[in-house]
Amino acid sequence: MSDGINHSALKLLIEAGAVKTITAFADADQWTLKIGFGESEKIVLAKNSGKARIWRKLDTLAKYLSGLGIILFKINMQDYDPSLKTLTRPDSAATLKQAHKAHKKQQQMTTEPIVQHAAEPSDELSPDKIKVSWEERRARILQQEDPRVK
Repeated sequence: MSDGINHSALKLLIEAGAVKTITAFADADQWTLKIGFGESEKIVLAKNSGKARIWRKLDTLAKYLSGLGIILFKINMQDYDPSLKTLTRPDSAATLKQAHKAHKKQQQMTTEPIVQHAAEPSDELSPDKIKVSWEERRARILQQEDPRVK
């Protein structure tokens, strides 16, 4: 977009004192920002898309400008209409249910083999085997520490 300016360039213009006007323009329920400097007026562009940067709330736009050291700007509310919703999001409840279902399925696939193995009778963990295993291990450790111990 040739009539736009990115954040870095805007910051440089502000630091140089070249900015003459800053105007927030309403478009339904969102806001864009137009910067006037020299004989030009340019719209502030989004970082990655190259399209006009959009703020959902005027308050957020004001915080952005405040972070740049701007304390005064104009507001053009000619096209402001909060009843027109420009951004619609999918139902988050349905999305969360789908994610929960997928997580539960993954969890079942992971834990079922473990539960089945634990339910199978096994003498690997019988108290007698554990005691014998420990005694053998203790004897090896003592043998390593003092070769005279048998």
